[in-house]
Amino acid sequence: MLQVRLEIDGKLIGFYREDNGWKLLLPDELASALEAERQRAAELESLLAHYRDRFG
Repeated sequence: MLQVRLEIDGKLIGFYREDNGWKLLLPDELASALEAERQRAAELESLLAHYRDRFG
């Protein structure tokens, strides 16, 4: 079972995994991270298409 520790993080409570210390993202942070990953995936897809066009 996942164990979590709580820490004060400014005016919010931060949730951290006990097994590796990683911060569990809040919904807004998670949405931002997801959007960044979507943008990164689109850029990589475009780069891959460019290489396929150039090198076959």
